[in-house]
Amino acid sequence: MAELDSVVKSKMKSDMGLFEKIKLYIPGYKGYKEKNLRRDADRAVRLELSRAIQGSKMDLGEIQKGVIDDFDMLTDVERIRTKVDRYDIDIKKAVNGYSGFHDSVKILEADLDKVMEWDAKILEDIQSLREATERILELVDEGSLQRKDLRKFERCIDDMIEAYNEREAVMKGFQTEEAL
Repeated sequence: MAELDSVVKSKMKSDMGLFEKIKLYIPGYKGYKEKNLRRDADRAVRLELSRAIQGSKMDLGEIQKGVIDDFDMLTDVERIRTKVDRYDIDIKKAVNGYSGFHDSVKILEADLDKVMEWDAKILEDIQSLREATERILELVDEGSLQRKDLRKFERCIDDMIEAYNEREAVMKGFQTEEAL
């Protein structure tokens, strides 16, 4: 997880122009700029996370085609697909850590660092989602998919959504990282 944070931060800093690098030596500006870099990095990571979800969404479409003859399974897959779509939208539109001078909720640097850790965890979850979706698709192709497989898959997605909601609670000021 720390690797993701350091890679993203170094990429953002290396993309700064000479004028931006000079401004980092102005008292007070460096902290402001680093916080903005963290926000930009968070936004870039979330867009990459969303891109990674697209493969699972395509597989879920294929799964739906494979269970079209079983209305109950089709309904289950549609519910799962809706959850994954909602999860994708939530990730893309997540709070990016901005807090203005007069805002009642302040996003601290420690919170932004914690968010980067969560984003790394979300990336791991999405990779697991992708693998699980591929396994479900294999079961469909074999003709051995059962509703219990879909329920287990849906519980994993629900756990991912719950973990993501904790991230959002911190970013909106409803919970601090110490409370987790």
